Amino acid sequence: MSEKKPALSDAALRKLKPNGQRYEITDGVASGLRARVSAEGEVTFILKIRNAASQLKTITMGKYPDLSLKEAREEASRSRLQLKAGRDVNKEKQRAREAVARPTTGVILRDLIGEFEQRFSSSKKIWQPRGPRSSRSGARQAIERVYADLLDRDVTTTTDEHFAQAIFGYKRFRPTVGATTANGQASRARAYLSPVLDWAAGRKAFARIGASRSPRLAVASLATTHDPATDDPTITGKRKRVLTEAELKVILPWLTYPAPKLGKLALEAELDYRPIAMRFLLFTLARLEEMCSMRWGDLDRANRVWHKPSVKSTKGGPRSQALPLSDAAMSILSDLPRWETAEPDELVFPNGTKKGVLGNWTRYQDALHVATGTKDWHRHDLRRTSATIMLSLKVPASTIEQILAHTDPLKGDNVGGSASHYLHLTRILRNTRDPQEEALATLADALKVVEMGQNGTVLTAT
Repeated sequence: MSEKKPALSDAALRKLKPNGQRYEITDGVASGLRARVSAEGEVTFILKIRNAASQLKTITMGKYPDLSLKEAREEASRSRLQLKAGRDVNKEKQRAREAVARPTTGVILRDLIGEFEQRFSSSKKIWQPRGPRSSRSGARQAIERVYADLLDRDVTTTTDEHFAQAIFGYKRFRPTVGATTANGQASRARAYLSPVLDWAAGRKAFARIGASRSPRLAVASLATTHDPATDDPTITGKRKRVLTEAELKVILPWLTYPAPKLGKLALEAELDYRPIAMRFLLFTLARLEEMCSMRWGDLDRANRVWHKPSVKSTKGGPRSQALPLSDAAMSILSDLPRWETAEPDELVFPNGTKKGVLGNWTRYQDALHVATGTKDWHRHDLRRTSATIMLSLKVPASTIEQILAHTDPLKGDNVGGSASHYLHLTRILRNTRDPQEEALATLADALKVVEMGQNGTVLTAT
């Protein structure tokens, strides 16, 4: 017997009772999704839908509550797209079960991803847990979504052909604003998985003994698979967004401390460091993660230098950076409430609890967009905007690159890496102005001109 209702809900599922025979309840949200109730009262999610050949298929997805309603709807959407694309979902599930059941001394892809996540989560942000409600990282979630059918396969028997089929067979199951294809998601998952396989095999950056997994595994390389984003005209690659002078003029008055009242944001003004932190990003060209992890002990107040323990490096190992700060940047810090009393290990820009790392950026920036009438810019675009301003003011590109920490400033001079431990910036031994500090001061002057109103007074957020 079949009973139809507008939509399934957790409350309704928990109240389902056995009636001596099997029956099904149809979900009004996900097309084809049903909750099948056995004669004993066991609830199982199934999907009934026609495939590409118009044949009615039934796919068993999992038991409730082991499989949540939300997860069932997501899997139903994914399976529906796979069926319409001509894939035999039931046969693929059977192969996956058989692969798990087969005795093997190898490692399955799911476990290898977990090993990599555990090894590198402390140094790579994308491999850190996404939040307090999830123990999985963003990289792991992306990989497991795109390569779902390969997760329980022995990774040593999974070929590059298997990975390529997973990439090009992937269909998005949740719309993303501004995206028209699944190629962006597939491309990111490929980029995240590639170093996992290289680490397992001891290839490329992990070729040296001790840098790779032990023991190494004979796994495929994604270098032989095509990146679907490269020939997708809807994916433009690197962002080039730079804020205009008019946009900066309306945005800067909001980047103060205590935080101006913004939309429906409920955090108290004295506890919200996001606005002033964004101003600091503009005045230092720092990356968001560098600013969020900045501690008072990293600041050399006498020499006005921010010692970053670690900056992003695309090649080679991690490295540090010593960035001289302008008067404007130092003024931002000295106006913060913990300037006089903070302990060295305290965060300069903490979250609302004063203990954790600053976050919840998307909600804040959405509200800022509404308040300022601006759109389509990201926090990282502040860094690019400041670099563009300095370049237009004839600051040497080499100095800008040094401030951005794109390259090791000593490398071009053939100076040994250990020299950076001794060449500390100081105004005591030399009566000269550091080119980086001078460039940042020039930037600060330009931003001040932008922020000033026509009558010479600073505009305020309203």
